[in-house]
Amino acid sequence: MVMKTTDEWRVASSLLNVLNDYNHEAYIVGGAVRNWLLQKPAEDLDIVTSAPLAEIADILPEATVIETSVPLLTMKKESVRVDISALKGESLEENLAARDFTVNAIAVNAKGAVIDPFHGQKDVHARVLRLLHDEAIAVDPLRILRAARLMANDQFLVDEATVNACKTYRYRLTRVPGERVGDELNRLLYTEHASKGFQWLAEQDIIAVLSPGTPDTSFTFSALDMVDTLTEKWVVFFFQLGEEHIRTSLRKWRRSERLIKNVERLFFYTRKRLKSGWSRQRLYEAGQALAVAAEKTAHALSGNVPGGRIDVCRQIAALPISSRQDLAVHPLEISTYIDREPDAWLGEVLQELEKAVVDGEVSNERAAILAWVEEVIS
Repeated sequence: MVMKTTDEWRVASSLLNVLNDYNHEAYIVGGAVRNWLLQKPAEDLDIVTSAPLAEIADILPEATVIETSVPLLTMKKESVRVDISALKGESLEENLAARDFTVNAIAVNAKGAVIDPFHGQKDVHARVLRLLHDEAIAVDPLRILRAARLMANDQFLVDEATVNACKTYRYRLTRVPGERVGDELNRLLYTEHASKGFQWLAEQDIIAVLSPGTPDTSFTFSALDMVDTLTEKWVVFFFQLGEEHIRTSLRKWRRSERLIKNVERLFFYTRKRLKSGWSRQRLYEAGQALAVAAEKTAHALSGNVPGGRIDVCRQIAALPISSRQDLAVHPLEISTYIDREPDAWLGEVLQELEKAVVDGEVSNERAAILAWVEEVIS
């Protein structure tokens, strides 16, 4: 089979040839080969070689050693990320046999020859996910989430034996470090058909394992495919699980505090939008980016929401101010005008002033604002 001439495969071929020139076996393995067979670009490349790690570092000095459970070298060559690991005395077949699914247990050498001892090509073309052995899930339960990701990303179907193994060992997901679970859920959310992956997880009672205490109801994740950003996708996800799970679950999965707060804020405004239209005050509080995101998420969650993003942008553009900085007077000018030292009172006045300007009770002009302040203070 002729190797593709895309950038990643040209890089891969050159690295395999370099390692071969030093009399070492070297193969491309894993997801890159699967994607090649699916005629999809590879996100990164995994190479295994008979060369010891120390020697690989000498052969490829630009590579950096990463100390993981399986030590490897990583490098970027012509914008392509490459991870290289050593066979460490194993045969190639032994290395492939230790992987998760047959579709990931395929190798390609420098000449483009495919090594496929477990008939993974057949499963790739049939779009079937099949475990290499039942213990694969028991050894690494995170493979359950990877199965969901392959379903969502590449339209794979999971064979019955693999489904049974996922159900049997699903509670072992609680032993997996939270950060690894969170990273894998992020990857699943970013897939083209994320709803299919999450729907499958729900059908196997895996959502309840990931986030205990979720309502015992049927989940519907179709809205995941109708929003774009990670924050929007997490909001759709938690509309199924319940608002009370946002902080506890995202913290357990080691997501950033910034993401957690963004999800909480967007959830708040999306819920408000689902109940009623936008008021001038709520639009002002949210700001354009958040209001547009909430409008989009609300429309994804319900087909009964009138209006749309264009309408929200029009309403925001019609507001007299978009922030306190847009007021026609500086806060200290108010303090000077009424001859009073700035203190807590000034913040309270400014808050009321913003509200009055946004609601059109006072025009955003210096004279009108100062007259309003004088009346309020007196």
